[in-house]
Amino acid sequence: MIRRRRARRLLCLLLLVPAVAHADFDALPFELRLFLAVDRQSNYSSTLARQASVAALEGASVNPGAAAWREPARPTTTVTASFVAAPSTGGRSVIAAPVSLRWQAAGRGTIALAYAYTETRNAQGDDGLAQALRSDEWLGSYGRRLDEHSAIGFTLRLTSGTIVSDSFAAALGGEPVRSSTRFMSPDVSVGYATDATAPFTFGIAGGYGRTRARTSVINLAPLFVALPPAGTIVVLPPGSLVAQPDDTIFTYALRAGVGVHLDAATAVYLDATGLRLRAERAGAQNLGRFALGAERSAGNGWILRGGVGVDTIGQVNWSAGLGYRPGPSFEAQFALQTNAAPEVNRDIGRTRLVAGSLAWIF
Repeated sequence: MIRRRRARRLLCLLLLVPAVAHADFDALPFELRLFLAVDRQSNYSSTLARQASVAALEGASVNPGAAAWREPARPTTTVTASFVAAPSTGGRSVIAAPVSLRWQAAGRGTIALAYAYTETRNAQGDDGLAQALRSDEWLGSYGRRLDEHSAIGFTLRLTSGTIVSDSFAAALGGEPVRSSTRFMSPDVSVGYATDATAPFTFGIAGGYGRTRARTSVINLAPLFVALPPAGTIVVLPPGSLVAQPDDTIFTYALRAGVGVHLDAATAVYLDATGLRLRAERAGAQNLGRFALGAERSAGNGWILRGGVGVDTIGQVNWSAGLGYRPGPSFEAQFALQTNAAPEVNRDIGRTRLVAGSLAWIF
């Protein structure tokens, strides 16, 4: 009987921990949760750069070492154009347009350059509260093979943009306010990949970023303020600056993955990611993510991909991808992902991601 009671208590604790963690996570400002959502990648759609498994030895890997694995006998250039649409149930839609250029040569390694433009359509959504991201992202990376069974690489990225978020400020009696945050975020990541224990592949990557965020908060409705000592009432018209809470945000990421090639056409990958976000004013948050996925070459140039991801705040997402490469000079990719940004579900609703890309190799 005592063992049964202990088992029940343990079960209750296990069920309670995700709920408590989720409650603490939702208490974070929208801007911080959005940074974590942007980091989220669909590990197995391979539609955009940095989206494949840490252990996938291909150019789309989130691991800069694995992305530099292939070194063709003759110099090869790949140009990729992509488009992403992420509509949410809250009536908003985020779109992104990345383009990339990759050059590879045996003995010289891989050089990659990329740019991505992101903006939010219908930022006020169905509830009339603006929640929006507008950003420019610049990326450069280099990697090369160390020997027949290993490769290493690094990536430098600079992201700048603006986040707009409407909310009701408890400190102002529940009056509506708008926060506009301009940010500049440089970050670096390094990675290593190996296939020394075939049919297994392994990858590990670490990243660090520092974001400087400058925020302006304005009121959206007339604000009545009592001035001491006489209590004289002053009315602040809408659009008045009521606060400027600037902040510095540090991000740390550690990613590891293992892949197993069941045969020449089928591979299965398992990834784990640990993220830590620390802000000087807004506090800190840890987040873990796990992903399991597979890909299979179906013949005639077709590739099927799919995966499932879970995280430590109790969220689950599914992804599916379809690739087509009719010859050595062209490749097309298409991907779908559910619950693509669960970190901001309570602000913008559940998000579905639809992405496609075209690549020319010459």
